[in-house]
Formats: sequence, C-alpha cells, structure tokens
Amino acid sequence: PCMGGRVDVATLNMAYCDQTAWHMNESIRDSITAVSGFDEQWYTTVLRACSLEEDLQQLPRGDRTIVGSKGIALSGGQSQRISLARAVYAQKDVIILDDVLSGIDASTENHIFHNLLGQNGLLRRIHSTIILVSSSPKRLPYSDYIIALDAEGKICGQGSFQTLNSAAGYVSSFSLPPPDWTYKADPDAHRGVTSIVQEDEPDNLRSNEALEAEANRRTGDVGIYLYYVGSVGWFAALMFVVFVCGFVFCIAYPTIWLKEWASANFENPYQRLGYYLGIYVMLGFLAIICLIASCWQMIITMVPKSGEAFHLTLLKTVLSAPMSFFSTTGTGVTVNRFSQDLQLIDMELPVAALNTFAVFVPCIAQMIIIGVASVLGAISFPVVLVALYFIQRYYLRTSRQLRFMDLEAKAPLYSQFSECLNGLATIRAFGWQKFLEEKNRRLLDRSQKPFYLLFSAQRWLTLVLDLVVAGIATILIILVVKLRGTIGGGYAGVALLNVVQSSQSIKLLITFWTALETHIGAIARIKVFNETMVGEDKVTENNMPPTNWPGEGGIEFQNVSAEYRPGEPVLRNVSLKINPGEKIGICGRTGSGKSSTVLSIFRMIELSGGTITVDGVDLSTIPRQEIRSRITGVAQDAFLLKGTLRLNADPTGFLSDGAIINALKSVHLWSVVDENGGLDADIDDLHLSHGQRQLLCLARAMLRPSKILILDEATSNVDRKTDEIMQRVIRKASRHTIIAVAHKLDTILDFDKVALLDGGVLKEFDDPYTLLSADSDFSKLYASTMSDQPDEVGIMADDMTVSSEAPVSSSRQAHRLL
Repeated sequence: PCMGGRVDVATLNMAYCDQTAWHMNESIRDSITAVSGFDEQWYTTVLRACSLEEDLQQLPRGDRTIVGSKGIALSGGQSQRISLARAVYAQKDVIILDDVLSGIDASTENHIFHNLLGQNGLLRRIHSTIILVSSSPKRLPYSDYIIALDAEGKICGQGSFQTLNSAAGYVSSFSLPPPDWTYKADPDAHRGVTSIVQEDEPDNLRSNEALEAEANRRTGDVGIYLYYVGSVGWFAALMFVVFVCGFVFCIAYPTIWLKEWASANFENPYQRLGYYLGIYVMLGFLAIICLIASCWQMIITMVPKSGEAFHLTLLKTVLSAPMSFFSTTGTGVTVNRFSQDLQLIDMELPVAALNTFAVFVPCIAQMIIIGVASVLGAISFPVVLVALYFIQRYYLRTSRQLRFMDLEAKAPLYSQFSECLNGLATIRAFGWQKFLEEKNRRLLDRSQKPFYLLFSAQRWLTLVLDLVVAGIATILIILVVKLRGTIGGGYAGVALLNVVQSSQSIKLLITFWTALETHIGAIARIKVFNETMVGEDKVTENNMPPTNWPGEGGIEFQNVSAEYRPGEPVLRNVSLKINPGEKIGICGRTGSGKSSTVLSIFRMIELSGGTITVDGVDLSTIPRQEIRSRITGVAQDAFLLKGTLRLNADPTGFLSDGAIINALKSVHLWSVVDENGGLDADIDDLHLSHGQRQLLCLARAMLRPSKILILDEATSNVDRKTDEIMQRVIRKASRHTIIAVAHKLDTILDFDKVALLDGGVLKEFDDPYTLLSADSDFSKLYASTMSDQPDEVGIMADDMTVSSEAPVSSSRQAHRLL
C-alpha cells in the first residue's frame, strides 16, 4: 500500500507480468488469450515474438496442452514466456514487466527482447508504454528513460541512458556500450503461422478424473462399510453396535413391560407396584446410559480414529503420487478431497450412522410386536419390505450419483479460489475482477445444481415413504377391526401404538439409511483414489544403500530417456559420466530438458529407458525418499516452510545453533536475521526478498552432509551481488560433485565440463573452453549470450572478491531500469 504521496496515471488500461509466473489450470491458448477474444493472426504473431513456436511444436497437443496448476507441466522459462505472451496479447496501453527475462536463456532472451522491444519490435508497433523492472544492467542502453533505485528503495539516478552514462553514478559504473540495434528481428515474428495452432477437436480421451468419477459412482457395496469399520477398528465398532442395541432395547421393551403390568394389575390390582415401576424406571436410566455411551463411542473414539486414518491415507496417497498426477490434476480436486470429503466423514457420516443404527433396531422390534399382535399383519410385511426395497434401490442409485456429482462439482470452484488468491496482483492489474466474478458465479451455480437435485429427490422420498407408512397403518387397522374377536385388547393396543411409532421410524430409517449411503460416497472416493493411484514407489525399489552413500559422488547416465506423462518424453537417450568431485554445468535453450535432467536424478520423473547410477548404485533400485535424503538440491524457486527461521534452516532439528549461524554468515544473511529476532524469528516477519530467500535455501543446502549438490537455475532470478555471494559459496564446496543448471554461461566457464541439451537430446559434453575454441553449439550459444553483455556483468571464478561484510541487495530493491 502507498504510505505517502500519490501516483497519477493517464490510463488504467494496463497489463502486468509478475516475476513469478501465474497461470490458471487451463490450456496454453486459454492462458494466453485469457479474457480477450481469440484472434488467430495476432495470437500466432505473439507466439513467435515470444519464442514459443518451437516449444509448442514439441508438445503432442500443441497449444491445447494443459499447463497444470501453477504451470507445473511447464519449465520455468516456458512458464515465464507464456505469462509474457499473455501481457503482450492483451494489447494494453501500459505493460509492466517485473524482471520477466531473468529466468530465460540468453539466446531466447535476446530474441524476445528485440522482437518485442527493439526498434521494430511488436510492442513499439502497437505503441505500448513498457515499464521493465530488472536487476541486470544489460538492457539499460536500450531504454528511453531510466530510474535507478538504491538498496533502500530511493531513487539514485534518473534520465536517459546518454545522460546517466556520461555522469558519475550507478549507470556509468558499468561502462556499458551503446545500444546495438544491428540485431535483425525475426522477419516472421509479425506474421502468423498456423502450424503451431491446434484446431479445436473433440477430446475422445476422457481424463483420469472423469474415469475415477465414474468408478466412484459405481461403488456402493458392503466393502465400503467394511473399509470404514476397518479404519476405526472392529472392537470400537462392535462396542458401538452393542451400546446402540442396548439403547434400543431399553426404549422398545418398556412398551411390552407396560402391557404385562397392565395385565397383572387387571388380575391383582395395585400389587407389586414397586417391582413393575422399578423395572420401568431402570430401563429408562439404562436407555440414557446406553445412549450416552454410544454417542461417546462414536464421537470421542470412532470419529477421531476414522478422520485421522482417512486423512493419513489421503496424505500418503497424494505424497506418493508421481509427477504426472500433479501435472494433470487441478489443485481444486486435491483440496476438495481434503476438505469436502473429510468433512463428510468427520461431521455428517457419523451422525447418519448413529441415526441409522438407532432407528433400525426399534423398527425391527416394532415389527416383531406388530407381528405378534396380528399374524396377518406380519404376512403383509414382506410385501411392504419389497416395496421399500425397490423405492430405496431406485432412490439410492440416483441419490448416490447426485452426491458424487455434488462433491465433484466443487473441485473447479476450489481451484478457482486457489488460483485467484495466487494471482491477485495480475488479476487486478489486468482489471479482470468482473470477468472472474462472473466465472465464479457460473462455477457456483454449476456446483449447486447436483445439491438442488439431491434435495428434490429427498423430498420425493419423504412423500413416498409417508404414503407407504399410511398404507401399513390402514392395513393393520382394517385387520384389527375385522378380527376383533381373535385379537386381545392389550396386543391390539400395543400394535396400534407401534404402528404409530413405526410409521415415523420406517420413514426415518429409510431417510437415514439413504443419507448414510449417500455420505459413504466420500469413503468410496478415498478408497477408489487410494486403490487406483499408482504410486511413484515401485516394488523393486527396496535396495537400501550404505549409510555413507554416496561416499564419492560419481554419477553416470546410460541411455536415459524420461517422461512426465506416458508418450511425452522430455529426455531422449542421454548418456554422460560425471566423476567424483567434478563441477558440471548444464545449459541449453528454455525447454531443452535441463531441469528434467536433474529431476531424473531425484527420481521426480519416470525413466522410460536407460539407467542412472551414483557411485555404481542403480537409482532405480533405491527407495526414492532415500535418494532425496542423500542428495542436496536447490531449486529455481525458493521454498520456505511456515514457522521459524531455525525450522527452515534445519527442518530435522539435528543441527546446533552455531552451525546454522555459520551457514547464514557464509551467505551474508546473519546480520538481517540477528536484527529481527535471531533463529527463532518467524520467517514471515523477516520479509526476505526473493534473493535473500534463495540465499537461505542455499545455506540450508550447505548444512546437509551430502557429496552431491544440484542447482536448478538457483541464481537465475537474483541480482548481481546475490549472484556473487552464491557463486562464492558454491565454489567453496570443492569436495562436492556439483551439477548446476544455468543460463548465465559465464558462471560455469570454470566448471570441469558443460553439457548442452536441445530438445531433450545431449548435443555436447566436454570442457567449456574446448567447446568454446571449436565451432560448437555451445560456442554459438555463448556468443549470442555475450554479444551485448556489459564487460563487468560477467562473474568469473577468479573474480570472486566479495567482502564478507558486503550487504545483500534484494532483487526487489536492486537497481532497476524503466
């Protein structure tokens, strides 16, 4: 929020591209076009300008590929470029780009910059005002106007590049060359290409969610009840049944006891009053005790056990799911399971079970009493039961499916909530509030349709049951009147009383039973989900490595092919050998398979061919959690846990405070932490910048005793000083085998070897200087990277002169260009 002053803008017609790309769980086309209408020519023009056409050609479904929640199905660079394409496609008067090019390889970044912001760039042609926020000075010479901010967020210089470069200050300190406008933009960048646009086709392949939903709706057998009883324990369930039966007996038997008392009083008036009254009162007290015991058993014992058991089952199933599950399943579906399904199991199912058992036994008792009073009445029961059977059969078949539909219809709504919360800044910047509000209303209406139909079906059931009960009462009264000479007055009175009671009991029984059958659908969903989910762990992964593994850190890929989803390979026959202690850089254009290579070491994606060995041990034979606990990694996006800084630095709680403090000092974070409460400070209260969060993740990685350190573009989105600190810390890990995915190629020139990937294929693997001296793809990539790079921006190993007292500047507070 603005704490002072004011900001005046001439237009609110703006687009915004966040530093962290935001996506909804839609197709690539829908993610780009968003609320704008689809214009194929403009759409394909934007795709080519944002260098997306090659990526889409590699995808089996092209731009109809679902990006997944938070863009999980995309690489970091692809996700950022699609977010950029959305801002460009909107054709707004003002476009704000928050460091969107930092996570993209240099060649692609150069292509995008000149095709969008060059002299003949796409955004210049549509006369949009561009505000580009960046932590790199690389593009300063190309700006019309520059605003530089110091570490405190204050303006330390503003003006044109010529003005600031000729004066002493921040911009002139880089000795930047004049802008090079000789780069020729892609001549086809402003021309549509229809080959990368997929036509709308009916999808004949049903999604996993649809197939699972159909399986859920077919489930309603006794096995579900046994599954539920197994979760709470047979003894607890048996005690519950015993208490309910005791309660029902103590409620039903007093009717018979009164009949016996009345008969005895007729023969011997006012005899043994204490005996009959005492038994009657005792039955009432026992009924109360049994009711309390049954409720206690259900609410205090069974409900917590079942809730914990099913929550643990869901949690284990989700955590053991392969990456393909998360790339094809929306977050709303998963949230729906943990919220709606568990709420039914914890809140509504126990009440329905208690009510069903509490009404079922009285119905049986009342039917026995009516049968004793009238044999003909008892003969009519099978007919009535058959009628009730068909009623509940047809009703249950409908109500169960409606309940499943009610549960499933809420998943898109939950996804909408989650995605809107994550993308509030983007939504407000684009002005999409009304559109998303309308979409939310449509989803809400759709989610309530099954509930309305279920409510209507319940009203129909109530009407039919009332008519059936009225029929039973009419039959009994007719029989009593016609056969009044053969039926005793006491039994007739008891029968009539039980008819009145049974009329309500039968109605309640069917109602509660159908409610139980409907609510049991939540358990059916969990059971089907647990049984059908193929976990990432395999039976063959049972070889426990030695406690000191990996002791050396040697890694070898042998014809490795990998895929996120079946039939969509991201790595193809990759073979390379990494000796212990070597530093290996992995590079290539965005989407070439760099991140997939390191993810395959962690077994985050499935191998469709080949083997990966570490110190001679085949990773496909080791439990995956064991691999991930023995190898250290730092991702491109910093991940921090809710809680204290101590918890984030040492989640296991085994390290001393001194070790944590030393690690924080090595990344220049201790001064910030110490000033804000030390290790016990809440991580949210520290307000760490993006760069500082990444430094904390690096410190956490260095605290782990592992011989292998994997960095997945860990320095791509940080400012220069943060990058220097991270490079210094990485090079101190001389005894580690280091694999670094990088698009800043100057940071890996001092590495032992460099692997160049393209389209999931290993093109080159050799010493970086050997590759630079030859006519190699790496030398071409490096040349395109350094063609317009300022001399002082490169960070070489022999230039690591960062002072241990140097302040850490955040990527959000670093010098920025507009």
